[in-house]
Amino acid sequence: MFVKYPEFRALEDRSSGSKADDLLTASITAFCCVARPAKSDAQQLEDLAVPLLALASQRVRRHAAAALSEFSHAPKRLIVALAEDEVDISAPLLLRSPVLDPSDLIGIIDRKGLGHARAIARRDIDDPELLRVLHGFNDPAIERALALRSNSVHSGETDMQDALPTQESPRLRETREALKALMRDSDKGFSGDQALAEHLVDAALLDQTALFEQEFARALALDPDSAKRIIGHGLNAELTIALASLGLSAEAAHLVLTGLFGLVHKDLHSLRLFVQSYRQIDKDKAQATVERWKVRENSQKLRQKLREMAADFEKGARKVS
Repeated sequence: MFVKYPEFRALEDRSSGSKADDLLTASITAFCCVARPAKSDAQQLEDLAVPLLALASQRVRRHAAAALSEFSHAPKRLIVALAEDEVDISAPLLLRSPVLDPSDLIGIIDRKGLGHARAIARRDIDDPELLRVLHGFNDPAIERALALRSNSVHSGETDMQDALPTQESPRLRETREALKALMRDSDKGFSGDQALAEHLVDAALLDQTALFEQEFARALALDPDSAKRIIGHGLNAELTIALASLGLSAEAAHLVLTGLFGLVHKDLHSLRLFVQSYRQIDKDKAQATVERWKVRENSQKLRQKLREMAADFEKGARKVS
């Protein structure tokens, strides 16, 4: 069993909508944490999750689609059900889920129409029947997507290294959109700058940590070395305080941490503890703490500069003598 039922029984006092969200989030999080899930694990997830989809919020369904989009062992009935949801929810699955084969995708297009077809067109496609169905729409957006995918494949084959810094992969784009939408739909924490929060989440989701370090430093008016030190190599108190000082909600902060370090809260209990502790951080106090860090860093740099100047002066004095 990949889910501990006592965790679910503890949720019985929740409202039905909230409980469905919690159950679905917990079951998918637990499934994603299993290194080699057995068929029984996938079956248990399917039996539990599929009935919950009708009760779960858009935010949680969107999270489920994004989380399961790259799992080849995810239960097919659940993946198909999510893939037939609204396109802003299903897009990550339509774009890259290995569970969906060409016949599944053709069936989804037949049932859901143009919006889903446009998302599928951004997938890597080599099946002639699926291509025929997509071309059959005579839709400019689909034709552009198919041409772009074809060109990007050829470009990657000829000059992959040059393409990496300048091209944004469809996977990154769809993941960003899914997670940004997830963040927009629930912000029970701070009511800070939502545009800044989305920008930092975008940066954290990139494979190159240096980009996030740059955006993080700019947001906090820190020098690059200080920003890099605060970010560190995993979940830490300084980084959490810094995110709170910027007014990020608990969910936005969690997405940033996940983008930087992978799954940092591996079960529902640890995630709850993080959210509870994060929401207890006072934004004004967090900002004051960051300002103290800046003063301390500046003082250390000034002392270092004075030491260097003194050393240079001594060298010059010795040469003169």
